[in-house]
Amino acid sequence: MASSSPIGRQQRLPALDGLRGVLALVVVLWHATSPIGLTLFAYPAKFAVFGFFVISGLVLTRSWEGRPGVFLLSRVVRLWPTYALCLAVGYLIAKQPVDWRQFLWFPLMTPDAEPHIDPPMWSLIVEAWAMPLMPLIVFAGTGPLWRAWIACVAAFGAYRMTADPAWQQLWLSLAYFVGGAYCARFTPRAAWLEAAPAQWLGKISYSLYLSHWLVFALARAALGPIGGLLALPLSLPVGWLVWAAIERPSVAASRRVKAWLSQLPQTALAEAAR
Repeated sequence: MASSSPIGRQQRLPALDGLRGVLALVVVLWHATSPIGLTLFAYPAKFAVFGFFVISGLVLTRSWEGRPGVFLLSRVVRLWPTYALCLAVGYLIAKQPVDWRQFLWFPLMTPDAEPHIDPPMWSLIVEAWAMPLMPLIVFAGTGPLWRAWIACVAAFGAYRMTADPAWQQLWLSLAYFVGGAYCARFTPRAAWLEAAPAQWLGKISYSLYLSHWLVFALARAALGPIGGLLALPLSLPVGWLVWAAIERPSVAASRRVKAWLSQLPQTALAEAAR
């Protein structure tokens, strides 16, 4: 069930937190089972990633304050430490030459990009490239339905006209972001998503999403294709540890940075008035 809600509220949405956790678990299950030939979670995992884009568009639109610079810097502080840690560990596991550009979310990637350092990171790179367009996403999504529709049609048109698969992923993600921005006017509710198990998964979903592949890679190196499935229970506490050690401090730091930057103009005006 969803109720109408004005744009700009910044309170957390427990149902979306829980949904994010469930979607992350679907991706984890796909990566655990696919090496042994199970395809049950193939399409659910694909749609789960699109669901992440929709949720991001919704949540970020609700908290949008119209200050792109503050928004971008706080997002970098929020997302980069966990991303960089998992990417670095992925290179250590893969024993591949480091492409340092990837630590700056570059270049655009597809889910099957080589080498497989930490494949889930492709969607984080796509989201990072989409974030500078957040003012346009908010503009398209918070107006009348026809405006969101035109933006989505334009994004799908660009997707169809683009030959590069990585750029196709970017254009496609923009349509999902706009869809999420339009849905920001509603407040979703679902008891099962607001229950404790889903909320716990939602809390660690970002860390779990980026770290589980690394756990599975080590397990498969030691035990073969079945290793990922056997290591599935271990991926959850590892995700929690990454959340506790890296992501949680990053979230707190991003809030402090946002609060500090938001006060800068008022501080400057106060000094000028003296």
